[in-house]
Amino acid sequence: MIVRHTAEEPLNPVPQIPTAKGKEIAAPSDGMGYSAYEVVLGSDGNDVLEYGGSGCTSNHMYYCIKGSGKCVLANGKEISVPSDFFMGFSSAVRCKITASESMRLFCVFCEDDDPSEDRVVVKALSEVIGTDRDVDWGSGFGRRFLLRDDKFRVSVTLVSIFTRPETVKGVPMWYKNHKETAYYIKGNTTFQWEEGKQEASLRPGGTAFLMNKNDPHRVLPKEESLQLCVFYPALVGNEKHSFDGGFSVYGAAE
Repeated sequence: MIVRHTAEEPLNPVPQIPTAKGKEIAAPSDGMGYSAYEVVLGSDGNDVLEYGGSGCTSNHMYYCIKGSGKCVLANGKEISVPSDFFMGFSSAVRCKITASESMRLFCVFCEDDDPSEDRVVVKALSEVIGTDRDVDWGSGFGRRFLLRDDKFRVSVTLVSIFTRPETVKGVPMWYKNHKETAYYIKGNTTFQWEEGKQEASLRPGGTAFLMNKNDPHRVLPKEESLQLCVFYPALVGNEKHSFDGGFSVYGAAE
C-alpha cells in the first residue's frame, strides 16, 4: 500500500504534459500499470494541457473535479467541459484543454494497445447515473466511465461510500486480480491494511491510496466520501462486491 497526501505536494510540471503543473498521484515507478496526476489549470489563459497525436503511445483520460473549460481536438471539434465530466482519448487523438473557470483535473495515462486507432469516450456524470454503468457495490455507488469494451487498459470510476450501520467495523475489500488507486476528493475515511497493523486517514486537499500489492484492506467511512478510482486491468463491467464471509474479491476478467 502506498499513501500520498497531495495537499502536501508542490505543483510541478507533469512529465507527459510539461506545459501544465500538477501533483503526482500514481507514478510510473509504483508498478500500477498507469500513472495519474491532479492538474490545476488557471483561467488566465497561461495554463494549457495539450497531449496526444503523432508520436504519442499513451492513452490519456481526464475527469474535471471542479471548474470548467473547453477541450479542442486536432480535427477542430470543440468539447465543453463542465465539472463532473469525463474524457478518454487514445494516443492518436490530440487534445488541448484550457479553463474558463480554474479547473481541477484528475489525469490518467496508460499504454495504448492500438496506437493507430482513434478512440474517444466523452461522458458527463449525469449520463452514467441510472445506467448499467452505475453499480450499487454494497456501501455506495460506482459510476464506471471506462470498461474493457471501450478498449482502454484501465477503468476510471467515481465511487461514493456511505456511512451505514454495517460499515462501522469497516468495509473489507481485496482486489486480487486488479491494482487500484483510490483518490479521495471528499469526505472523511480511514484505511486499514496488514490486518489492521497499518492505518491512514484522509487529509484535506486529497489523499490517494494505491493498492500496488493487491493489498487486502478495510475502509472505515466516518462521513459520506467520494473517490476517483483507477483499476488495472480494466473492469468488465459486471463486477459487484459480495461481503459474505470476509473480504470481497473481484474475479479475473474473462
